Amino acid sequence: MKKLIAACSIAAIFAAVPSGAQPQAPATDALSRMFLWWNQAFKTPGAFTAANFSKHFTPDATLTLEGRTVIRGVEQWETHFQKIQSGGGDVEIVVPFKEVFEKDGRIYNYHVIRSRRDGKVGCSLAAGHADLRDGKIAAITLVRSELDPAKGPLDPQCWTK
Repeated sequence: MKKLIAACSIAAIFAAVPSGAQPQAPATDALSRMFLWWNQAFKTPGAFTAANFSKHFTPDATLTLEGRTVIRGVEQWETHFQKIQSGGGDVEIVVPFKEVFEKDGRIYNYHVIRSRRDGKVGCSLAAGHADLRDGKIAAITLVRSELDPAKGPLDPQCWTK
C-alpha cells in the first residue's frame, strides 16, 4: 500500500509541473548523464569503482528504494553494483527518461529499467527524484513497479527477448 501511495504521489508531482517549467532536453540533466555512464559501466568489467561513482555522486550519496535506504556513500555504490554486475545478465536504465524535470536542486524522473538474465526478461517502471549538491547527486529516491506481461501490455521500451 505504501508503494502505491508513493507511486501516486510521484505521478501527481509530474501532473502538477508548473506551466512555466519546461522539461529538460533528453539526457542533459545530471541524473540522465549519470545513467548514460552507468549503462556503459555495466557492460565494462571493473568500471564500477568508487572513483568513477565520485564523478557523479557526493561522497555520502544515498540510494533509497521503496522507502528503504540501501546505499550510503560511494564505496557502497561500488560494491552494490559490482555484485549485480557479477551476477551476469544485462540491465539498462532507458535514457532519455519518459519524464524528467529539475526544480530547486531536485531532478524528478520517471523511467524504464529493463533486464535480461538466464533467458528471462524483466521490466520495471521507476519514479522518484535525485537531490543535487554542488552539481553532484547527493541522493536518489525511487519507487519501482515490476511489469508483468500476464497482467497487461508491457511498456514499449521494455525488452521482449
